[in-house]
Amino acid sequence: MSKEMNLPVRKYNADPQLALRIVPKSTAFLLVDCDESAADINIVENHIATALKIARESGMKIVYLYNAISGVGGPNDVTTRIHGLDDMENSWKPLIPKFNKRIQPLEGEPVIPKSHKDGFNGTVLDYYLKTWNIDTIIAVGFSIKSCLFHTCTSARHHNYRVIMLRDCTNTGEFPDTLDLGNPEGGWMKFVFVRMYETDIGYTSTSLELNEAYLSVRGGVLRSKTKT
Repeated sequence: MSKEMNLPVRKYNADPQLALRIVPKSTAFLLVDCDESAADINIVENHIATALKIARESGMKIVYLYNAISGVGGPNDVTTRIHGLDDMENSWKPLIPKFNKRIQPLEGEPVIPKSHKDGFNGTVLDYYLKTWNIDTIIAVGFSIKSCLFHTCTSARHHNYRVIMLRDCTNTGEFPDTLDLGNPEGGWMKFVFVRMYETDIGYTSTSLELNEAYLSVRGGVLRSKTKT
């Protein structure tokens, strides 16, 4: 298990050199909808897999969330209508999630089904985290405009300090929001990241997590750290 690490983070209008002290034993690495039915394989293999490896090696608690159903199945279910699934007679069909081999859950790592965009709503997630004395969540997954965003918002409301790795998610930009000149690659992600960094929590990247972990292993700690 790793010692505490200082993770560089970004918060709107905060010190650009801000870093948070991460205590692995009280930190959960939360993968939201990272199974093959929802995930972007390039982000999974090039960013999430790296961050997950560090989280495991450092001793963080690993937790998976996945979409188990598409609504509740009744003829007036709003979720099925929004997604154009009105013809489904019964959408209460639990799924068995399949994960890319690079982020496959290990034995003992919980894989929690959810039926809402908010992974805390109607699940055992909050109870599970509290039984492990978790106070910080590092979140990744899909997508920032949907389940990841709502789950992070709920995490804050449940009094967790939440850090989203912004290179470990996407938005699925629309043709009229895609902009390669935008620092986030498009206006959808730019706006959601700005809202997140203003009202919900902090963001960082898999690269910064890797550097923070290597710094600890090398005995070097960064300055300007906030607990």
